[in-house]
Amino acid sequence: MNNNNHPNAAAVDLFAPADRFVSASRLYGRLHRWWLLLGRYWWVIVLILVLVLGPVGFLSFNSLPAYESKARMWLTGRLDIYEGRLYTEELINFLGTQTELLRSPAIQGRALARLRSELNPDLAVLLDGGGRQSELLHLAKALCKRLFASGSTSSSNAPPRFPFDVKVLEGAKSSTLELRAIGAEPASTRAFLNCLMEEYLSFKKESREKTSDRTATSLGVEVTQLKGELEAQQEKLHAFQASNNVVFLQEQGNSAGSYLASLNKQLATLRTELRLLQSLQPEQWIETGHKGVPSGESLPDQAAEKEMLASLAEPQLELFKANQQMQLLKAKRDELSRFLRPLHPKILKLNEQIATQEKLVQISRDEALKQLAHRRQAIELQVQNLEAAFKEWDAKAIESSRKMADYEQIRQNLQRLQTAYDKTLTLIQTVDVSKKVEQENVGILEPASVATPTHRRLRNMAIALVGSLLLGFGLLYCIGLFQDDFASLAELTNQLCEEVVGQIPAISIKKSKGRLCVEGLEKQRFEFLEAFRSIRSSLLFMSNGGTKPKTIIVASSVPEEGKSTVALYLAATLARANSRVLLIDADLRRATLHTFFGTASSPGLAEILNEEISFKEAIVPTGLENLALLPAGEANRNPGELVLSPVWPGFLAEAKPQFDYILVDTPPVLATDDAASLAPKVDGVLFVVRGSFTSARMARGALDALRQRHVRVLGLIFNRTVSSPYEHDYYQRYRRAYHWEPKETRCATALAGHSAPDATDG
Repeated sequence: MNNNNHPNAAAVDLFAPADRFVSASRLYGRLHRWWLLLGRYWWVIVLILVLVLGPVGFLSFNSLPAYESKARMWLTGRLDIYEGRLYTEELINFLGTQTELLRSPAIQGRALARLRSELNPDLAVLLDGGGRQSELLHLAKALCKRLFASGSTSSSNAPPRFPFDVKVLEGAKSSTLELRAIGAEPASTRAFLNCLMEEYLSFKKESREKTSDRTATSLGVEVTQLKGELEAQQEKLHAFQASNNVVFLQEQGNSAGSYLASLNKQLATLRTELRLLQSLQPEQWIETGHKGVPSGESLPDQAAEKEMLASLAEPQLELFKANQQMQLLKAKRDELSRFLRPLHPKILKLNEQIATQEKLVQISRDEALKQLAHRRQAIELQVQNLEAAFKEWDAKAIESSRKMADYEQIRQNLQRLQTAYDKTLTLIQTVDVSKKVEQENVGILEPASVATPTHRRLRNMAIALVGSLLLGFGLLYCIGLFQDDFASLAELTNQLCEEVVGQIPAISIKKSKGRLCVEGLEKQRFEFLEAFRSIRSSLLFMSNGGTKPKTIIVASSVPEEGKSTVALYLAATLARANSRVLLIDADLRRATLHTFFGTASSPGLAEILNEEISFKEAIVPTGLENLALLPAGEANRNPGELVLSPVWPGFLAEAKPQFDYILVDTPPVLATDDAASLAPKVDGVLFVVRGSFTSARMARGALDALRQRHVRVLGLIFNRTVSSPYEHDYYQRYRRAYHWEPKETRCATALAGHSAPDATDG
């Protein structure tokens, strides 16, 4: 739903608070709380300042004067004269590494030792001052000796104190280093800074040389080892060549391979022929000779096949002819048998011829089988011989291959060692050249300047001041985290749901001597009286068309919140508005209201509740018109039981027709149960909350106790509220503009001062 289409959308947006105003109000509330906290605990910051600045100032003003000398170093350029770079440094953290080197005790100790060795007339070159060089040199020597002596004569258990303070700073977005040395004498400080830079460069050069020497030494050991291995490998190669003819081995391997191939071919042919002979029968010889090898068999060489068939051609031909002749005779006999009887002479003659031919066939068959067996035996012998020859030559070929493999391995190892040896020799030469021509990558940009006095005292005091303030405000912040009192009206309304009916500023009350009268009331400050008039107006218009509260208890959560003072001046303010007011002091344990009027504390409320006296006998008149007081009296039994007396309802019923307002001052709600017991018997309770004093959890606990007894809380009175400086000025301007006093008083003031009235009282 679009809010712009709603008829009351403009009105809602008009009265809705903007976020920036809410944020500004919250920020103002927080600043006000911290302002009050500072006003309450300002002595904590002052105490911390005294405790910190005192010792720091004493030590700073009693310490020796200090002088500071400055110098600068930079990352210089260098020529790239060779491709290989053996000595390198980490470039990512290069400046950080150099800074740590300059700060290290090793480099500073070397610089200090060099400065000690240079405490001679040569130090005059480092000093400025013309004719005063001898005097400055003498002072520098004396001071340095004193510093060195003080460092060497320190306690045996504690390390000697270094006489100079060194700082190294990296330049922002640049490759420069700024060095600062602080010492007790200008000439020695400047000399030490120069010695520090020179010793740093010397240390780097020595480190580079040591690194080069170590590298060269390790490379030399490596070269010696490689040379020994190379010589051993060469001797091994020579020994192999002396015992083996490499050329012959190569030729032997080639010829053995060719011969083995031919042997393998012959073996394949013979094995094929042998399998063919083992599978054929004599009757198949003719078919084989004419039709080739049967299915499933194959001859690798057609010439070998022909040779084999030619060797068996004669027995095969004879068997074929005999078998053919026998088949012709049988065919002729079968043909004659159709016409002739079996015993016919022709038939008998053919039978004899067939029998003779069968014998001939059998003889031919036997001869063919014998010839076939002889051929198989011959081929088997050939196969055996060829297999033996193949094994022999195969062993020779394997031996030749093994020896050639050993030779190749020896030769490759020799080449590898030779390459490593040559490379290592080249590295040694490169290291030697690098050691001689290596360029320094850090140089001195500006030598040490003349040492000038440093304002260490002011710096130490400033650091101590800032540290003290940080510590003090940090302590105040911690204190503020654990405080849950109400610093402003906004905090009060956020924490408690009851309505705030009035605020009483935190000002000093001018107490009048004797009874409280009109003059004593008028002596109070403008904003104090206006606060009570505002509470009076809230009570007058609180009925909102209903019954106006007449009997009111003024209560608080804990003591020292100002409820008795609030009850007193609220009653006086109501009386000034022509309202008949009865002020009852119901704090039977600590009665205080009678002291404001200079009357006795008894007889009073305690005697009424004990039914010792009547109501009219206990009422005491005050100095203010329309205001009556009922003191607390002297209780002869426990006040907690006395307030539960059944006389209370009759007493209030008797007093209501005679007064417009009855204000009851009770003990704190959380201190005793008196207020919670009396509250249900009256029309309402005004709850007093003291600014920067009342705890939020205490106030909520007291209000919860009243709610449990179904007490009507008329509102909250924010007592002793502290305004901000802006609000204080606001009240002052309005007080000067609207404060009223009688005409006679203004004339008397003008005559007494012979001038216009004071701005603060007018």
